[in-house]
Amino acid sequence: MRKFFSLYACLMFVLLPAFCFAQEEPKQEDKKEATEQQEEARVKFAPANRRDPFLSRDEVSTIERNRRAEMERIEKERKAKEDALIAARKAEEERLKREEYLKANPHLAVMSKIKIQGMMGDEVQINNDFKGVGDKVAGATITKITGTKIYFKYKGKDFSMSIPKQKD
Repeated sequence: MRKFFSLYACLMFVLLPAFCFAQEEPKQEDKKEATEQQEEARVKFAPANRRDPFLSRDEVSTIERNRRAEMERIEKERKAKEDALIAARKAEEERLKREEYLKANPHLAVMSKIKIQGMMGDEVQINNDFKGVGDKVAGATITKITGTKIYFKYKGKDFSMSIPKQKD
């Protein structure tokens, strides 16, 4: 009897459920139809815009306003840097032009160092010192003194400076 009971139990609990619940393999047409139904059942989210649905319109406009302000600030910084670069280039070009001009006209650099203060006889007061023909002032040699002008020679270039009129 025990053998019968164990065989019966085996049939009831192992083979019978496997046999009862076994299903046939679905046909290809059934698989396609089930797939199409699943695709139709899926929710398709196609928003009209990219706005976060969890933000209110006020929050979105505030975020957008802040983004625009940041973009404007970045653009102003870029423009300021660009303007500074252009100004630096212009300043460098002007400096190079001035250096080139001073190389071609070295006496101009010396002229700014000479301060004529007055005249007494055949001597001239320059930079608080009296000088005559043949004397050197800031590297330039005095070549001639007239009643109204003093003539100099510096690095092979001749130039003249006017004597300031004396106040009576």
